[in-house]
Amino acid sequence: MSFAQDYGKYSVKHSTSKADLQQYIGQHVQVFKYEGRKDLYAKKGHDEYMFSNKFGGKIGETYRIDKVKSGKQIVFDLSDNSGNKIQAKINANGDHNYIGMRSCNSFFLVDKFEADKDSFIGLTFSNSEGITVAKSVDYVMAAVDNSYPQPRLIVQSEMDGSRVICAKEDAQKIFLPLGRIISNPKVKATFKVVGVNTESQNTYNPTYFRYNFQNTEDPHIVRHGTIISPETTIFEQDLTGHYVSVLSKVEKPSNSAIRYGNTTTVQDKNVTRYSYIDNIIDILILGGSKQFDFVLKNISDNSIKIIWNEAAFIDFDGTTSKIMHSGTKYSQREADQPATTIIKGAKIEDLAAPNCNVRYSEKLKDWIIDPMYPSKPALSPGQLKLMLPIQIRDVINEYIFIFDVNYIYNHPERLNI
Repeated sequence: MSFAQDYGKYSVKHSTSKADLQQYIGQHVQVFKYEGRKDLYAKKGHDEYMFSNKFGGKIGETYRIDKVKSGKQIVFDLSDNSGNKIQAKINANGDHNYIGMRSCNSFFLVDKFEADKDSFIGLTFSNSEGITVAKSVDYVMAAVDNSYPQPRLIVQSEMDGSRVICAKEDAQKIFLPLGRIISNPKVKATFKVVGVNTESQNTYNPTYFRYNFQNTEDPHIVRHGTIISPETTIFEQDLTGHYVSVLSKVEKPSNSAIRYGNTTTVQDKNVTRYSYIDNIIDILILGGSKQFDFVLKNISDNSIKIIWNEAAFIDFDGTTSKIMHSGTKYSQREADQPATTIIKGAKIEDLAAPNCNVRYSEKLKDWIIDPMYPSKPALSPGQLKLMLPIQIRDVINEYIFIFDVNYIYNHPERLNI
């Protein structure tokens, strides 16, 4: 049967003669449960289903083989420790022409497994330098990745006592990194690989095992990371931070009637905004991760207009995009946007977001704005620019706000930079 589980040398084998089958008399067997899809376990015809629902057996119970009968079917007379008896019918030739268990492979030989156990306990495993770093402490039947139980070693690290359940052939590969010193050129601390994290027992692929990393100066500091990129994962918290936009320059229009303005920093409740004032506008602007927020006041003697259709966003690589502001529907962001008039002495509070970062998510079924900042941390991406065209007496004057984008570390005291 396709669902029958073969335990290798610990399975009852198909025999070519009645005499061969008699070797199993007196041995103890178990039938294990599939830990994955429950619908397979409940499916009629599945070995486990037949054993527990048709023959009255109990999954995981130990039974002694009292007699083996051969014929059109092979019949095992079984008894448990309390003397309760059942008969398990096995297909002798592989044809699915009866109701019964379709493979005797699903019988696990308990006695044979127990006889081998001592030979698997005490096995040692070395790291890449040939130093013994781990030892097997037990040999068990265990299910990994929601499968049938299989023979597995329980191997313990000699460095931190952590244990992992794994196949013998994978143990050496798993423990090879132990003792290795991991460093990052940006971080002061270094770490040693000392064990395997218990979370790793949820997977059977050694590549994705998580390791325990111990600080070489303070052994009480232990972190966890994968073997794929330990240099990145264990130093991730040291390198955490965020990008900030710092207004470095305002390029004023070439109009000689507009005086050069003054730029100052305004700190309010841990939020940094930037003020620029000339003889036409007084603007307080903030560069965020997704948009520019600003309050713009008209301090000239005339009404002014923001010509939104000509406003532009310039990315780190010089790519230009139109912008949208408050009141613009996401779906109409490429349509004409009426100018905003600000009379003398009045002000507006608005935002400017690059159209190129606005998109509809089929997964979320909603509109989202992607960040202007890089997705990766600790980069030096360069500058972002916002050009706001201000019309005064039919003359359009381009104000360009240039922001330096910097990465600010949360824990600069941990770094070498």
